[in-house]
Amino acid sequence: MTDLVIGLDVATADVRAVAVTPDGTVVARAAAPLPPPDRGIAGRTEQKPVHPDVAETVLAQLTAEVGGSAKAVAVTATSGSVVPCSADLVPVGPALLYDDRRAGEHGSGVDPALVRTAPALARIGWLERHLPADRYRHVSDLVVARLTGEDTPSDTSHALKTGADPETGRWAAQLLDMAGVAESQLPRLCRPGAVVGGLSARSASLTGLPVGTLVVLGMTDGCAGQVAAGAVRPGDAVGVLGTTLVVKVVASRRVADQALGVYSHLAPDGCWWPGGASNAGAGVLRSAFPDADLQALDLAAAQRGPVRALVYPVARPGERFPFVTPDAGGWLRGEPADRDEYYRALLDGVAYVERLALDVLAAAGAPSRGALRAVGGGSRSRPWARIRATVLGRPLLVPAEVSSAFGAAVLAASSTVHHDLATAVDSMVRLAATVDPDPAEQPRLDDGYARFVAALVERGWLPPAPTKNPDRSINSDPIEG
Repeated sequence: MTDLVIGLDVATADVRAVAVTPDGTVVARAAAPLPPPDRGIAGRTEQKPVHPDVAETVLAQLTAEVGGSAKAVAVTATSGSVVPCSADLVPVGPALLYDDRRAGEHGSGVDPALVRTAPALARIGWLERHLPADRYRHVSDLVVARLTGEDTPSDTSHALKTGADPETGRWAAQLLDMAGVAESQLPRLCRPGAVVGGLSARSASLTGLPVGTLVVLGMTDGCAGQVAAGAVRPGDAVGVLGTTLVVKVVASRRVADQALGVYSHLAPDGCWWPGGASNAGAGVLRSAFPDADLQALDLAAAQRGPVRALVYPVARPGERFPFVTPDAGGWLRGEPADRDEYYRALLDGVAYVERLALDVLAAAGAPSRGALRAVGGGSRSRPWARIRATVLGRPLLVPAEVSSAFGAAVLAASSTVHHDLATAVDSMVRLAATVDPDPAEQPRLDDGYARFVAALVERGWLPPAPTKNPDRSINSDPIEG
């Protein structure tokens, strides 16, 4: 099956891979764990930089199932995770993950403006001051370099929050100066979807794939989730509900609002994908209920119905979208009567953040229309999908495959076995379910959303009526997320 494409997702907890036919049929899956992140004092979030090793292990598992042949492989990873390296790209320190906040701590030596505008570059600036290295690479870059055996370019999607300008394909010199980092320490840049090489003999011997298997630049996990959802045409919208929540729409022009955390990725076809990544998401459920049966709690929450209690659903301090407040923590307004009511308040709270995100994007100049495409692990919960649809006042379309790994496979296909991204999506993305709003719950959830936004304004986290301020829309991208 030489037309198989492989999507490789380098997540926080593990590396996952899928092998997919040109019509979107998943024929094999594999996964292997990564070392748990070290989350410590002063905002530290580090991980052992073994991502390329684990990626090759997962590919070997996958190819053992499919007979060792494929047309292409593409890589997606978390946005903003960086690794200090030697000149020959050997890691010399731990990976700093997307939620490492040490660059923003007092006395870090990093300009606070850089933390706001290019947070991944700010992490590199922190490394340059505390663990200087010859080179700095994104986690995805190291995996692609391992597969090809070359110092390959970085895609402008993974590099967006590191100071890449997607339009010019160049690094923003002013931001590099702020970080104290030379352009020579960073990778070259290329648009997502580009074929950047073939599988090296070394990697082929370890993975079982043929030498020369095409290696395609992917996009961040949020963008790959958007591809898996099939949201690639202007006006489409997607909610990627994983540990955190990513909300994006498709627009014909670049849109951004630094104060509210809106930034734009450039897609392989030249469209812009404005959106943002919130720290709210499904991760708060496991944090609040570490040993509970979440499926049972989902059903109980659906039976309970909307509640008066309001929750801002983050597990750690800090919010980056749909507003930017570094010290924003979770809060509870009202007293839930029991565990089920508190759990329902968390589900409602994440849905409120999703609606606010779409409202903020519309106000910034990126409106969406019709159903929301819903992907990510949290979108597998039918009760929660119903709550989200009701809060949004629009149906949710849940694809058959909701993983970022599948989205990476579609990206691989778009440059190899299909003509372009839209053709690949039309051929490969299938709909599993449509979830409609619940009219009986809509009035109470509309009221809950209004009170939720008012509480954010009261805390100073949102300006008054943020979705009605057209002056916040600009045409240049501050590279924030």
